[in-house]
Amino acid sequence: MIDPILYLSLIACLGVVVGFLGALLGLGGGFIMVPALILLLGFDAHHAVGTSMVAVIFTGASAALAYHQQGRLDWKLALLAEAATTPGAFAGAVLTSLVSSASLKLLFSILLIILAFSMLLRGERRDDAERLRRRGGGGAFSWRRRIGDSRGRVFEYSIDVLKLLPACFLAGIVSGFFGVGGGTVKVPVLYYLGAPMHIAVATSTLMIALTAFSGSLGHLMLGHVKLLELLGLIPGIIAGTRLGAATARRLKSRTLRKIFSSALILIAVLLLIK
Repeated sequence: MIDPILYLSLIACLGVVVGFLGALLGLGGGFIMVPALILLLGFDAHHAVGTSMVAVIFTGASAALAYHQQGRLDWKLALLAEAATTPGAFAGAVLTSLVSSASLKLLFSILLIILAFSMLLRGERRDDAERLRRRGGGGAFSWRRRIGDSRGRVFEYSIDVLKLLPACFLAGIVSGFFGVGGGTVKVPVLYYLGAPMHIAVATSTLMIALTAFSGSLGHLMLGHVKLLELLGLIPGIIAGTRLGAATARRLKSRTLRKIFSSALILIAVLLLIK
């Protein structure tokens, strides 16, 4: 039996780490929280996924508020994308009832490994200005956007709506099924469909909060949420997201990509061994 003080300390620290890293990368933090709840706190896979999903609501909402204050959150783009993502998240959450806890753990490990290697193999990105020149013409269904942040930087871009909606529906299914905020899919989707990286990360946080809310309904119905541990996570998450959003504009993406790719592989291996 774990010492109650140690148990509460682990929960609080996990909340800070998840909030910081989730906001920093626009990923919600579920990809860290789920394995941590299993490995450190002894949750079974279903309760880890369900509790993580509800906690991700607070990660996304707090980070979204911070990015809104920075002027980098595209509210209209987030709401449009969520029209497709939200039903996908609910469907994904319900699908977890069809899979055993051991199978869910295996599937999550495989997902982590795929994400890790995709990040490691991804080449250096062109800067936003070059991307915008290349995409400047847009298509028949391109939605042109213009966002100015608090530092006076202006982002101009266009989004292919016909590609955005089905891609976000699939991102929602991934989110609900694995108990993650979906940012692991949403950030690349927004980026490749035309949004600059800074806007993609910031906008993803609001989408994460909305998607997590939908996915949480399914997990609450299935009894997959541990409320006491959730209450212990929330204060740390809020503090961590504020720090993560403030740090986001100062760190190089290449370094972060390598660090987190290595971390994802390590977590996946530990889950497979345990």
